[in-house]
Amino acid sequence: MSLNRANHNSTSPRNGMTSITGQKLDALKAIYHDLISRVIAADNNGTLLFSHFGDFDHSKIESTIKLMESAVIESGDKRSTMKRVCAMLIELLQNISIHGTRDRNGHMNSYLVVAKFKGHYTLYSGNLIFSDTVKPLTERMDSLMQLDATALRKLYIEILCNEEYSAQGGAGLGLVTIVKRAERHVKYDIDKIDEHFGFFRLEVDVPVAQ
Repeated sequence: MSLNRANHNSTSPRNGMTSITGQKLDALKAIYHDLISRVIAADNNGTLLFSHFGDFDHSKIESTIKLMESAVIESGDKRSTMKRVCAMLIELLQNISIHGTRDRNGHMNSYLVVAKFKGHYTLYSGNLIFSDTVKPLTERMDSLMQLDATALRKLYIEILCNEEYSAQGGAGLGLVTIVKRAERHVKYDIDKIDEHFGFFRLEVDVPVAQ
């Protein structure tokens, strides 16, 4: 599917009514494996730095950030690039862990992939969402992608100043932050899994500091 189009419900995720097993799980893994194949394709000149499919608990998030800090520096890029990559990484991981949905068995079935290309890093994430959030999330993403830097900064400040921000667990700040920091170099897609679930995919570029 195309990747050319970042808040769904900001309350704590409720357990899904079905489990992601069998053909549904195979379909998600196929998305993940196809992505990795695309990254490492010879004509892409990409270097795969990190990939994980499954759950993201606190320890996994911490170890992923530390691993990427080392990987960026060891690749020869500046610390400023490392900070940019890891700041975006944290936003994506928070989006997965806080706003991602779990199935009936409590599984996230999410993924994170980080790759380096000439002049930029690309971070890819995917997570379950409930089917009733597909339409508002699509509308949210489309509206964010149309905003320029000034409008994004204004929206960011408005959300921070919103008194409902804390009570709603973020009130959409994470996706605004992702689009704002990426300077709209963001692509997304949503795949239908079944009547209960969709799968939200993000692709974000982070330029290398010169």
